[in-house]
This record gives sequence, C-alpha cells and structure tokens, in this order.
Amino acid sequence: MNARILRTVILKDLTLYFRNRFFAPITIAGVILYILIYMLMPSTVDEDLTLAVYAPTIPDAFIQFLGSDDINVAALESDAALQEAIINSEYVAGIVLTGDVVNSIANGQATTVTVYFASDAPQEIINALRTVLKLAFNEMSYTLNGDPLRLEFREEIIGPDMTGQQLAVRNRLLPLLAVMLLVMEMMGLGNLIAEEITTGTLRALLITPLNVSGLFTGKAIVGILIAFVQASALMGLTGNLKWEPILVLTTLLLGALVVTGLAFLIASFSRSLLGVMAWSLLVIILMLIPSYGVVFPGVATNWAQLIPSYYMFDTIHQVVNFGASWDAVGSNLLVLLVMGIVFMGAGIFVMERKLR
Repeated sequence: MNARILRTVILKDLTLYFRNRFFAPITIAGVILYILIYMLMPSTVDEDLTLAVYAPTIPDAFIQFLGSDDINVAALESDAALQEAIINSEYVAGIVLTGDVVNSIANGQATTVTVYFASDAPQEIINALRTVLKLAFNEMSYTLNGDPLRLEFREEIIGPDMTGQQLAVRNRLLPLLAVMLLVMEMMGLGNLIAEEITTGTLRALLITPLNVSGLFTGKAIVGILIAFVQASALMGLTGNLKWEPILVLTTLLLGALVVTGLAFLIASFSRSLLGVMAWSLLVIILMLIPSYGVVFPGVATNWAQLIPSYYMFDTIHQVVNFGASWDAVGSNLLVLLVMGIVFMGAGIFVMERKLR
C-alpha cells in the first residue's frame, strides 16, 4: 500500500468531514458541552436518608421518632417490594418488622430485626442508621413497657457490596459521556461514506491507483482518529487520565474501532443519507442502554452484556472510578477487540460488494 496515497485519502476525508456544516460544529460543541456537564455535576455524594419499612403495622412512636431526626419513612407492601426498591436506588436502607418482631418489641422480649442496605450506601450513612434505629427501638420499648429492648440487627447488603466506594453523580455519568462521544461519531462517519457512495466518489477513487484495501484503511483511520481524539480529550480535560492512562486510552481506542466498524455497516446497508440517520439513531439508543447499570445501579440485566458498549462502559467505570487494573478488565478489552474486528470486517465486506 502506497503511504503517500493513503495519507492523501486520510487528509481528504478529514477535510470533507470538517467542511460538513452539521457534523463539524457538533464534533467540537459535543466535547465542550460534555465537559461542562461533567464540571457542573455535583462532585460529592448527597444520600437521601429515606428509610423503607415493611411491617403489618408501624407503631406511631417509631414514625414520630424517626421524623424528628429528619429521616423519611416509606411503608412498603412486602419484603420483596422493599428489596426491589433498594436495588433500584429508591431508598438507601430498609427494615422488615414482621408480626413476631412487632410483638416482641411490644412485650420487651429479645428479638432480631432484618435491615437491608443498598450496595452503594456510604459507611457514614450505615453507621448513622444503626445508631438511629437502636435509639428508635429503645424509645419504643420504653414507651410501650418501660424496659430497654434486647435487640439484634441482621444486616444484609443488596447487590454487590460497594460500601465505602460511593460515587458522585458526575463520576457515574463520566462513562456515559465518553461513550456518547464515541457513538455519535458513528453517525458522522456513516454519513461521510454514504454521501461518497451516493455521489459516486468512492467508485471514482477506485479508478485511481488507490486500491480497495487502501480506501477502507484510510476511512477506518479517519473514523477511529476522530472518535478517539474526542473521547480522550474529554477524559483528559476532566482530569480522569491521572490513573492508568494507557489502560483508559486503550479502552477508548478499541471503542473507536467498534463504532467505526458499525459506521461501515450502517453506511453499506443504507440507501440514502436519511437511512444513515435513522439506522444511526437506532444503534445509538441501543448502545446507551448498558449505561443505566452504571448511572442507576441494579437496573441493568444480563442481556445488556450482548451490547458492545457494555464493555466500554464497564471498563471505563471500573478503571476511572475504582482503579481497576489490566487483569481486572482484560476480558472486556478482548471482547471489544474481537467485536471491533468483526464489525469492521463485516462492514468492509458488505461495502466492497456494494461498490462492485
């Protein structure tokens, strides 16, 4: 492959891309906007002290005591509903007061109360609730029978135990913002390729000394470069390349490979620019689904792992927010590499047949 011809193709595609009156401004504005969103998001955790309770009857003394300590109490209809609400991050903690427990409290007998904590509940919140609950139950016991309560708490963590590793909102959103920049470039590159197919530019280029492999290599380099540079700029300008920068940049590079391959596929299947836009929007929506598992822990299900972007989100999240090493996310990187090669190969194969 002639390096001079390849360089010419790359410069031509970059020029055409940044001459586009829609995608060029969006490319620059997107990076600036996402950085601003990240900076404006709260950098500290502000947990809502709302306690979920499942009980046949909740003594008024208990509710009044908790209310006086600025803790909201929400009554739920079942143990299962309480656990589901905590998994969905609706409440930071919950307690179960069965009929036997309530009777033991009323009679001053020894009893055990089950307490559920969210997996990302801060340690200070857990400690505070332990103290408040003990005070509340003792207050109830004195109110009902004048004796201190012999009480034990059985604590359970709902979901993966992330106690002490709670994240600010902007840190949860960071993987979403980075991957958004990657997948948005899929639409721009797909549009560029589809436009050249429609105008006959690609077929005209193949009449020159440029061969098919050189043509697609140049376009792949342009697509990967544009997507990678934007996502890297976001991570760098927000200060998230301080730890494991090579690992983060490798993840972004493999992610750029995946979205570039998808752009080739979209462009090869689309018959018009409107088709590129429609297919791109559908793929973008699908690619963003795994992000909800990071932003809202417990929402994502196993089938989200079938979506390539899951491995981008998960890797960036684990590395940037929890300091994961190469060993911890190596399997994710391998999946991204394989998917990128498969999508790129399929896109080039279909595109080549379309140009014949």
